[in-house]
Amino acid sequence: MELTEEQLKQIEANRLAALAKRKAFLESSSQPQRNPWHLFKCQKLSQPQPLQPKPKPQPQPIQPKPDPEPEPKPEPVIKFLARLEVCSPDSFTITPLPLPNFRFPTFGTCFQILNDLLSQVDVDPSQFTQTSAGGKACVLKLSGYRTVLKQLKAGVEVEEIPWNTFNVVEKLSHSAGRWNPVRPEHLSDEEVDNLIRKLPKSLVDVLLPFQMDGLRFALRRGGRCLIADEMGLGKTLQAIAIAGCFMDEGAILVVCPAVLRYSWAEEIERWFPSCLPTDIHLVFGHQDNPVYLTRCPRVVVISYTMLHRLRKSMLERKWALMIVDESHHVRPSKKSSEPGEIKAVLDVATEVKRIILLSGTPSLSRPFDIFHQINMLWPGLLGVTKYEFAKTYCDLKYFKGVQGKYFADYSKGIRLEELNVLLKQTVMIRRLKEQVLQQLPPKRRQIIRMSLKRSDIVSAKTAVGVMKNDDSENASEEMPLESFDEHDGKLTNQELGIAKLSGFCEWLSFHPLIAGSDNAPKMIIFAHHHKVLDGVQEFICEKGVGFVRIDGLTLPKDRQSAVISFRSSPEVKIAIIGVLAAGFGVDFSTAQDVVFLELPQCPTVMLQAEDRAHRRGQTNAVNIYIFCAKDTSDESHWKYLNKSLNRVSSTTDGKYDAVKEIEVEGVSYLDPLLKTGRPKKQSAFKDASAETHLDRQPSAVKSNETEANQEDESGLVNNINQDANIMVHSVSFLDLCNASVLDGNLDVDAFNAEDRCSEESSKDKDKVVEDKKSTLTTDADDDQPSHPVEAEVKCSHEVNSLRFEVSPYTGRIHLYTCILGKDARPQPLYENFRPEDLELLSPADHDEKKGIESASVKDNPVYRNALLDFANEWKSLRPIERNKLLGKPLQLPLAVELCYLSESNSHNKKGLINGGSKRRMTPLVDISYPLPSDAVWKQVCLRSGRGKKEKEYTQGWSPRDEPLCKLCQKPCMGNNAKTPEYFEDLFCNLVCYQEYRMRTSNRFIRQELFNIEQGVCTNCQLDCHKLVVHIRPLSLEKRRGYIEKSAPNIAKRRKLLEKLAKDPIEGNAWHADHIVPVYKGGGECKLENLRTLCVACHHDVTAEQCAERRIIRADARKQLKALMDTMKNNMKGAAGTNIEDQLLHGEQENMHEDDILVQVPGSAYALANCHESGDAAC
Repeated sequence: MELTEEQLKQIEANRLAALAKRKAFLESSSQPQRNPWHLFKCQKLSQPQPLQPKPKPQPQPIQPKPDPEPEPKPEPVIKFLARLEVCSPDSFTITPLPLPNFRFPTFGTCFQILNDLLSQVDVDPSQFTQTSAGGKACVLKLSGYRTVLKQLKAGVEVEEIPWNTFNVVEKLSHSAGRWNPVRPEHLSDEEVDNLIRKLPKSLVDVLLPFQMDGLRFALRRGGRCLIADEMGLGKTLQAIAIAGCFMDEGAILVVCPAVLRYSWAEEIERWFPSCLPTDIHLVFGHQDNPVYLTRCPRVVVISYTMLHRLRKSMLERKWALMIVDESHHVRPSKKSSEPGEIKAVLDVATEVKRIILLSGTPSLSRPFDIFHQINMLWPGLLGVTKYEFAKTYCDLKYFKGVQGKYFADYSKGIRLEELNVLLKQTVMIRRLKEQVLQQLPPKRRQIIRMSLKRSDIVSAKTAVGVMKNDDSENASEEMPLESFDEHDGKLTNQELGIAKLSGFCEWLSFHPLIAGSDNAPKMIIFAHHHKVLDGVQEFICEKGVGFVRIDGLTLPKDRQSAVISFRSSPEVKIAIIGVLAAGFGVDFSTAQDVVFLELPQCPTVMLQAEDRAHRRGQTNAVNIYIFCAKDTSDESHWKYLNKSLNRVSSTTDGKYDAVKEIEVEGVSYLDPLLKTGRPKKQSAFKDASAETHLDRQPSAVKSNETEANQEDESGLVNNINQDANIMVHSVSFLDLCNASVLDGNLDVDAFNAEDRCSEESSKDKDKVVEDKKSTLTTDADDDQPSHPVEAEVKCSHEVNSLRFEVSPYTGRIHLYTCILGKDARPQPLYENFRPEDLELLSPADHDEKKGIESASVKDNPVYRNALLDFANEWKSLRPIERNKLLGKPLQLPLAVELCYLSESNSHNKKGLINGGSKRRMTPLVDISYPLPSDAVWKQVCLRSGRGKKEKEYTQGWSPRDEPLCKLCQKPCMGNNAKTPEYFEDLFCNLVCYQEYRMRTSNRFIRQELFNIEQGVCTNCQLDCHKLVVHIRPLSLEKRRGYIEKSAPNIAKRRKLLEKLAKDPIEGNAWHADHIVPVYKGGGECKLENLRTLCVACHHDVTAEQCAERRIIRADARKQLKALMDTMKNNMKGAAGTNIEDQLLHGEQENMHEDDILVQVPGSAYALANCHESGDAAC
């Protein structure tokens, strides 16, 4: 049907209306003021008309659609952040930084905008500098900061300088080169000079100029500062000088790592001679708590762990000054609460007026680590809390973890240049070696890059326990490397260290030390895991090279002995060191080669370890060899060390002295076949993302050059069973209370030494008589007229007036004088020296100095003979006798001093109980004195350690509710008497506690004997302790070989050899033996009646005692038989009643003979069986 004409007109009208609507829509979209989402109303259509046929429409020409006009894009807004940061004490920088969601213009545009803003105010023209991040910044004077800040806020986004930082820096910058105190504790220059005059001249003269500057810096700040000098620049000496200025204000507390306690005692006695041995107290366990002392010492040295355990007692005391050595250990954690050791230091610091912090690396791996150290010295300087400090200077950010938890990232650092200026202006002083010791020889680092063999990886995993034995046996060289990896595709740190042992030993075998060169330099080998240290020790033992070892399980006494031995003994060539146990605070400057078999966890630990050799006193270049395994985590970890070191050094050293990377002279490639080539000299890891030394493949190289805690604070019983690997007996005679040697049982039977003791006592008496005669002769001569030898007589009087005291911690000899008729007590001369110093004075020096007066008694030839005599007599004494003479001024001869020692109420001078005793130990029911009639027994509960069960003890209590001593039943007056924490608190004093333990505990006797004699056999002088720690890391076969070489007496006895080789513990190497045997009345004795015997000597002594007892028993039987025969003959002619009387009378007369036949417990070795089967069975 055709459309009508009207219908065609309607269609055309609709089409035109739609075109008009579309045109209007396009016009409206091109106008920005119109809403593009505006809806237009459709036009209403007319009423529909009835359909009528229309004529056929004529074709219309097609009109092209108009193109829509493009929408103009809005121009992006240009914005940036202007960070204001202090860059020097009198200037600050403006650094343009990008803002999120805004386009960052060029630096030129930013500086143009800043110049336009600053041109409107009156400020000094700016200069430009380069930031530590590589950008640009303009520099302005700090005096115009407020004006600049106000103007910049009007035009750009600004990040201000923290108000506290600006306020402090501005106040200190006004001094203009002259010191002006700004805080109450600060001191003026006049007060500083007066304090320095208090120091002894000998101490002031030895201070170098930069050390004197450090002393003045600390005194100006009232003794509250952080001395952050680079390692090896004498921070300890500066701290001692500072403490000497405030010594008259009260006691000084030194908090340090456990390995450094003896070092501090040594340095204090050496540089501050007015500190006598009784003025210094070292804390090793809760038994050494200063509350038990009758007088408060002037200096108390304690470790971080013991400060935590004795926190209550330490807070109750008043301290004039606290020194915190290696203060980087006081690092904050991410949690709101800190660990107990750190919290104890912070709590004590709040109660102390003057605090000296010492650390060559205040920040270990991130700027966040330094907060607590600075907050101790200047509370609130870096922020009220550590989180506020992290937001300001650590670029604190939060990340969402896999499980939806958020984690804070404290590893970054911002505004580090400002932080460095703030610290140096306020509380921190830091000097680098290159600034003050230009004459110090350089470091030469070299990376030894090695490829791991599959067999080494298999051995490492087997050693750690990852693979089964069957798997390790079936593993072949052709198996892919990935098959040996963990599920994460990587070796653990311990496995990696063990896997590198094989290549390291091959490399070390070519070193002059192993090759036998006499002039080979000493070496330090650093590692972290005990299994790695054991592997190194096993190889060195096999080569027969002298060494010492220090790790986290080493006894404190042995640590100090190892340091002294490595420095002084030419036989000791190698030091095997746990990098966290002794990588700080000790002096190994006699070494020239340093080896890192395992990479440390942080860069500052590595620098600390390097500087054990590279320090003052070093005259040769230090060669440092770093072993890195190819295609392992060593490569990525090396990059991390470089990144972290740059952040840390920017905080402590500033922008210009910051370390960009760890400088390395060359890389040597060590392949499994030990092929060698020439190393390429280059700088290591210039960019973390760029190609590194370890990513390159230099020619294979084998260089022929010379190579470079957890201490047991509480004296637990397992110390000696662990790897306390020190091989040298100390030259000083120390009384340690924390070493425990509790392996094995106390074996007591010893040979009859009464004759020997009587001979020694008679000799001592003869000496006393001779000394008295000589004294009388001298007095008689004094009454005679003077002769030409009057000067010599005067000198002899001066020599006779000398008194000597040996320090219990260092072995240094302190000198006193006591003139008869003038001095009531010995007067200190404030001079001390080590016994080794006397050997340095040759006879030629003595002849040259003869007749010349010397300010030092040690250097005066007049006193030389007396000093040598004392040193020789002291050396000849038994260790137990030396221990009895410690802590008091002595005069020659020492035999007289031993005679003057007072006896206890229950024991004589030989340590025997009065009347003798044939009991080994005193029963608990008999040990205590009778309880007073009005007192009652109560149960007391003690907890010996964290996580351990409580133990119940009985203690007497008086009607006045006072606890009584468990031994003497006298009232206990200690602070912890009513609320005891330790077993010692149940006694009135330590004397009662020690006697109680000596008479009731074999373990305690063995422990105390080891503290004095250090496990050295008194007969053959075999160092049994050294033997045990030597053989413990070795295999069974190598243990047997080492024992045969070092202890042939033990090796001759097969059972003793096998027992020690299979179980190398102290109890299988030596025994505590009674000098007077128990069966002769030597039971229940003190240490004077005990001695250390190796198992071989103890075997021989016990055999002699058994033979002697068999002879005595045989003689007794003969006497008894003869007596019985006599009685039998007499009874034949006597009446019955007379016979009974005679029998009774005979039994009474021969009671002592029957007593001989009493069975006495024998030795731990079944010597009766050995005698029957012959020596071959033993």
